[in-house]
Amino acid sequence: MHFRENIRSVVTVEAGDAMPSVEDFMVDPWSSVRMETDISGMDSKQLGVYPVVFRWGPFSKEATLFIRDSVAPKGEAKDVICTVGTKLSMESFQVTASDVTQVKQYFLSSLDETEEGTRTVRIVLEDAGGNQTILTPKLTVYDPEKKPEIHGVLDQTVYVGDSISYRNGVVVTADQDKEPELTIDSSAVDLDHPGVYPVIYTAKDRFGRTTTERVRITVAELPANYQDMLLADQMADELLAELITPEMDEIDKAFAIFRWVRLNIPWNNTRTERDEVEQALSGLQKNAGDCFTHAVTCKLLMEHAGFQLYFLKRDPGPGQHYWLQVKVNGKWYHMDPSPVYIRQQINFLATDEELEWFSQLVRPNYYRHDYSQYPPTPGISPAKVTYKNRDYILEKLIPG
Repeated sequence: MHFRENIRSVVTVEAGDAMPSVEDFMVDPWSSVRMETDISGMDSKQLGVYPVVFRWGPFSKEATLFIRDSVAPKGEAKDVICTVGTKLSMESFQVTASDVTQVKQYFLSSLDETEEGTRTVRIVLEDAGGNQTILTPKLTVYDPEKKPEIHGVLDQTVYVGDSISYRNGVVVTADQDKEPELTIDSSAVDLDHPGVYPVIYTAKDRFGRTTTERVRITVAELPANYQDMLLADQMADELLAELITPEMDEIDKAFAIFRWVRLNIPWNNTRTERDEVEQALSGLQKNAGDCFTHAVTCKLLMEHAGFQLYFLKRDPGPGQHYWLQVKVNGKWYHMDPSPVYIRQQINFLATDEELEWFSQLVRPNYYRHDYSQYPPTPGISPAKVTYKNRDYILEKLIPG
């Protein structure tokens, strides 16, 4: 083989590797061939194409040394959580990169720190050879003012010796956190002694945002009718298990209770105000009663179903009348479960205006009370009830 044919035209070296020897340039080793170009001091991290001259006696040949980088850099980046409006930089993601050549770092697209949510950030690591690695940390942006919300915390009255489920019916919701933490401080409550005690609910989400709600637990002396109260509570829960189904919304639940009271408790004209527990228990047993019986029975069932309400009484004047104002889907409406004048008007989720109309045009002063002392109702009811064949037909309306 001729000398020039025995010298390779191109030798490729990966960046960072050892520089090649004479033998690396030769097809077959010839001991008498020498490398005239001194490459011993070259840095293999300096990419490029370099001429290398070899000599054998009077003959010479120029070969090419190609130093390349074909391996993409390695690196990591940390996820970032920040508040809306925070200005972030590459340093915020604590990027680390390793490669034998210098690595550039840049964002594939601009960051958006103004919109809440979690999204993927793409950070490019590019080495001197043009090889790229894309890191994909998560960026979570949140509003520190959007604190968790605690739902279902209410003042409660219990009796000496009772137990309390402080978490029953309590729900915590938080923006961008499906499982916010709820702590309940009930250390001040003494169920063995009468008194009014504070309970503190604290919700905390993964961003550290907190909300605190305080309620009062009233521990009262055991009343004489305590056993009747227990029986009424038990009967209310058993009846609700029959009336309420999981697919019902709040309007359906309220109507199921309303309908049962009006159809199952016969009306009589006793016109007396009696013990609330006694009459609620009587109503649950389907005994006859007047508007007080209907109202307190409906009140007990609605409270056990988780509704907030007010117990309303006609302002002083001739006769008495009782009904409820209930909160359904976040708004307040009137509910009169007494079956009197059943065909003239059925006030289920009725508005202030509808009660006024009845009081003015049907029965004067029937719903007379100080409306300013209670939450106002919307201008239109979300449901309409009609009477037919001793039953009801519920039509839900879409306001507007």
